[in-house]
Amino acid sequence: MRRSFLWVAPLALGALLAVSACTPSEAEGEELVAGDLQITAFTVPGPGAATGHGEHAVGSATVPVRGYEPSVGVDPWATLVWAHGGSFVRGTLDWPEADWVSRSFAAAGIRVISVDYVLASDTVKAPAPSNDVAAVVAWAGAEYDGPLVVGGASAGAHLAVLATLHQRDSAPTQAAAALLLEYPTLHREQRADPRIADAVAALPEARRFRADRIAEMYDFYLGEGTAGAGPAIVAGELPTERLALLPPTIMVNADADELRASGEEFAEQLRAAGVTVVEAVEPDTVHGYLNRPDESETARAQAAATIERFVTELRVLLEA
Repeated sequence: MRRSFLWVAPLALGALLAVSACTPSEAEGEELVAGDLQITAFTVPGPGAATGHGEHAVGSATVPVRGYEPSVGVDPWATLVWAHGGSFVRGTLDWPEADWVSRSFAAAGIRVISVDYVLASDTVKAPAPSNDVAAVVAWAGAEYDGPLVVGGASAGAHLAVLATLHQRDSAPTQAAAALLLEYPTLHREQRADPRIADAVAALPEARRFRADRIAEMYDFYLGEGTAGAGPAIVAGELPTERLALLPPTIMVNADADELRASGEEFAEQLRAAGVTVVEAVEPDTVHGYLNRPDESETARAQAAATIERFVTELRVLLEA
């Protein structure tokens, strides 16, 4: 397994700090103090490793990830596999929605494995992205003791749902104990909601998710006739008996966000399937706000409040 090491200064929850890279030998000579986070870049065997078909068909041969360990001397109380958003076609491990979020969870005592899953493209379609996330979930479930949690933002939340079900099917004794969904997109078609329509009416077009934009996003991600891709699966279209296999779920939706309708509908589907759901709306936010914590003091406070919601509710679920 290939690893490179990165070290960061002490982190307060809600702070966004730069990372400096160094070699393993340099890292070993670094003196760490209480409050430091250890960040490690490495790869995990992917779904394409055994087939030889590579990312075009089933997923990557190796999946790049970034691991975030809590403060030195602090035993993680959970391991979270996290997937950033980006409409299935964008996003990196350096995005705040990946890096800032992971640092914030790690500062709260959670080990985080942030996944650089293969992005949909003209040649890469579903289920390759979710298969990459599922491979990392399987690896983390076998690698670490303690509760396993899976989560993601926006399109990454969609992939997290599918990866969680894959883990439940393939390794039920290492299944996820909880699922974290941040402003998720889970349906190709969303129900109309006058409340949300009023809330988003004044937003700039770039921050709108109209029906045609959502349809185009899913059409590109799912594709047609991709060799070896298998059946295209949309989380919000799964039957009740499949959804019933999901663990307790914590969901936070953005306030003025068309995709909030998808999250709220999915929460209703989960409850109908007998799954425990803790649901909240972060006030005065728009879609993607976890990717913009440095826009203002208000943005930073909103993002930090969301992480605190997840951490608090996750502790309650795991201790129940």
